[in-house]
Order: sequence, then structure tokens, then C-alpha cells
Amino acid sequence: MTRLILLAPLALAACQMEGAPAGAPRMDQAGTCFLYVEDEGSGKYTVVSGVGDGSPVPKAMIKRGLSGAQADALWAKERKIMDINPECLRILATDRTQARPAKS
Repeated sequence: MTRLILLAPLALAACQMEGAPAGAPRMDQAGTCFLYVEDEGSGKYTVVSGVGDGSPVPKAMIKRGLSGAQADALWAKERKIMDINPECLRILATDRTQARPAKS
């Protein structure tokens, strides 16, 4: 029984999001604040932010149709909030320079 208790954290640690380095914060981890930008094309962006709650797809605030300047300003504001938010045990944030293609 003791061996199972000791091995369980190792098994959970092995479950990483694809492409994330070992030990990196993940959006599906409770207490991970996440913030990223999606490129909608035509100079428009979506900013997605939230706090992981342990579910595979945590709830998020989504602001669509922003210009580059608006996306940058919102990203900077949200990122500052993360630094003081006590819910943020870990932070995963990528800005517009690392924008993902928008989901269809």
C-alpha cells in the first residue's frame, strides 16, 4: 500500500500536455493561471485567460476581435493581475509574439 502512495505522484507527473517540458505549468492543473493569444487572421486577435481548476478544459475569459494594440494592452493588464492574484500558484502566459492560430 505504501508503494502505491509513493508511486501515484510519479504517475500523475508523467501526464504532461504535448510539447510542454517536464515540470512546466499546465492549464489543466488547479491553481495554474493561464493567458494566451490566438491569431484570428486579418489583424484580429483573441485573448484567453483563466485559472486552471483541475478539469481538462478549464473555464476562461475570452475576448475576441481585438486589434494588435488592444490584445497587447489586455494581455499586459491580465498578466499584472496574475502576479498579485493569490489563486495563481503557477503562471503559464504567452503573448502575441507567440500567438496560436485561432480554433475554428
